[in-house]
Amino acid sequence: WTPRVFSFVVLLPWGCRTMSETPTFNPKSSRFDQSTFSGRLSHFRQMVDPKTLLTTPTELKAAQGLLERHAKGEAADVSDDDLWEAKRIKDAVIHPVTGEEMFLPGRMSAFVPVNTIPTAGMLLARSPAATVFWQWINQSVNVMCNYVNRSGATIDTSQVAQAYGLAVGVSCSIAVGAGKLVQSGPPWVRRLGIAVPYAAVVAAGASNVAFTRLPEMTHGVPVVDADGNALGVSKKAAVTSVAMTVASRNVVLPIAPMLLPPITLGAMRAAMPFIKGTPALAVEVGLVAASIYFALPVAIAIFPQELAIPVNALEPEFQGLKDSHGNVVTSVLCNKGL
Repeated sequence: WTPRVFSFVVLLPWGCRTMSETPTFNPKSSRFDQSTFSGRLSHFRQMVDPKTLLTTPTELKAAQGLLERHAKGEAADVSDDDLWEAKRIKDAVIHPVTGEEMFLPGRMSAFVPVNTIPTAGMLLARSPAATVFWQWINQSVNVMCNYVNRSGATIDTSQVAQAYGLAVGVSCSIAVGAGKLVQSGPPWVRRLGIAVPYAAVVAAGASNVAFTRLPEMTHGVPVVDADGNALGVSKKAAVTSVAMTVASRNVVLPIAPMLLPPITLGAMRAAMPFIKGTPALAVEVGLVAASIYFALPVAIAIFPQELAIPVNALEPEFQGLKDSHGNVVTSVLCNKGL
């Protein structure tokens, strides 16, 4: 049990940085190495940190002013640490394309507190009406988060509305239908009841992402070589990107908040029967919040934001291409999306 093993097992999952020097500030990059899982984990843990919700207008203005000074070459006396901190504050509050402050409940830093109550509601729902209500609330929160964190300045509201309606319909249908099937089954089937909310969330989330990003899969996404030179658009790259997004965000992410709290609470009740009523509710809500907080950065850090895809997995027109140095292109890069 060496210090190195301890560092990997205990510190890595928490996204802790090593004692290496602070990297040189780059306003267009991340403080952490995005080619490694640990670097991506640190980056996303910083992105979802709820403490940035407490940023005051004065702190935001100071951070923006510091970054503007740096852009003009007037911040030579400012440390890289201070510049990275200013960028962290700005990125948490200001939309990268519109330049406007993002709606607070829809920010990534609000993901944990905003999603805790709907998730707990879905787990605690005991009637079809309650199930439908909490599934609807959950999908409403999802569409709000997707809109606030959109990649462009504008968005096709009709497509968002259709994706929203589809997700609500799918989640409510599966949650109510599967719930009735489970309750009417034999004892071993009824034990699977805790998985019904998870299945509904996975199916609805996957449908939402697939429908929202259908234009990408229909028309393709831009792909570039290692030097950033455009090579064209690829439908197969789009399908790969969407599949990885669904796997990380819609399949892996809900595992912890949708499955671990009821299992843990069930074990606690078996060992401590006196835990019931309000204390049990408080424990479950706390478990849900903790699960989302730790699972979110882990799930979205599984795959790099910028995917490297071998050309032999793409369309024929990408085979045999050469880069600006005359070398055969063996893989391309594309933005996976979140």
